Amino acid sequence: MTRVLKILFMLLLLALAIYWRFFYDIEVSTGKLRILNTLLSVFIMLLLFRIIIDLIALWYKIDRKHGSGRLRDNLIVGLSNLFSIFSGIAISLGMLSVFGLNPTEVFTSLSIVAAALAIISKDFIAEIIVGLFNGFSTKIELDDYIKVGDQKGKIIDIGLQKVTLMNDDDDIIYIPNLRFYYADIINYTKRDIRRMNVEFHVDPRYLEKLSMLEKSLSDTLKEFEDFLDMDTHELKVVNIQRESVELKFQYTLKSVSRDIQRQIRKKIMKKVLESITDNKPVV
Repeated sequence: MTRVLKILFMLLLLALAIYWRFFYDIEVSTGKLRILNTLLSVFIMLLLFRIIIDLIALWYKIDRKHGSGRLRDNLIVGLSNLFSIFSGIAISLGMLSVFGLNPTEVFTSLSIVAAALAIISKDFIAEIIVGLFNGFSTKIELDDYIKVGDQKGKIIDIGLQKVTLMNDDDDIIYIPNLRFYYADIINYTKRDIRRMNVEFHVDPRYLEKLSMLEKSLSDTLKEFEDFLDMDTHELKVVNIQRESVELKFQYTLKSVSRDIQRQIRKKIMKKVLESITDNKPVV
């Protein structure tokens, strides 16, 4: 209901702005009239685009039953990012018009400077382009749980310059779009989202029997048996190196619970540490 009222209010403002811009004769000087018409034109363009975005969001809310909370759809994110760029361009052109400057002549006369600025800011522009691409992408979406390089977490925002993750410790991680674009990404949400992993590295000298470590970790899960499928957990060897062994302990929740997931992770990491300290290095 709030979104509908917001759209109706913006439509009213749009109708008033169009009336004042095209149908109402304002008795002011030519210079002031030019400035007023320019401001009204920019306001109409931005308001129209904002109404289109909110109408699409309203349709998603009704048709796909997203609920009354903040929409979690990449199309809305992409359109919002596009609105930010469009707003910047419209305001810049509007400012030139306010000062009586022809945008075409300005950009032509500053073509050399503009080319130099484009070269200097190419990474910044590239990140904006990647941000737009990510916003409309269906391969990664808000609330997806992913791994980028050595960082793991839930996507909470897809911006024009950075992708924001929240890791298992509730830390906020900002990843530049270019790094995000070129990195290898694992999207855990595209599989069964109830399947969880706890990854860790152990010095091989501290490992005597993997079966004992697996049993110890399995016993740790017993206090959470009401929340888990107890027959689905297992300890996997991911990679073996001279300095360390990379291990992954997997388990399956009956239903997704971030709080239970965090508690289990803390218990498992504590048990791994206890197992290491209990074992003497094998030399």
